[in-house]
Amino acid sequence: MTARPTVLLCDDSRALRMLATGQLGEAGFDVVGEAGNGFEAVRQFQALRPDLVLLDLVMPECDGKKALARILELDPQARVVILSSLGAQSDIEACLRIGARSYLQKPIDPEVMDRVLHEALA
Repeated sequence: MTARPTVLLCDDSRALRMLATGQLGEAGFDVVGEAGNGFEAVRQFQALRPDLVLLDLVMPECDGKKALARILELDPQARVVILSSLGAQSDIEACLRIGARSYLQKPIDPEVMDRVLHEALA
């Protein structure tokens, strides 16, 4: 049996992180770390080297776009999926151009999440 893919979950909302951790667990992922801002996200990425990073766009101190660029500098192969609320289309497109694999709309639909994350890992 292969190990479950590891995920770093980055969102400034603790409630969303708790909810998403449960959803990720049910979808067969292990949440190995959490971050509440972009700086923390980059630090945790360096420390944990997860299979996948779920990265919120709007976070204090350092936003998702900056964190994404930094993570991809550290590891051009990093698999990052952007989390975003409605109406952030131009930001999402910018992140996909930089190198994000995909994005998920909040609130997260577990079935869509399952599909998107497995595609990002493929």
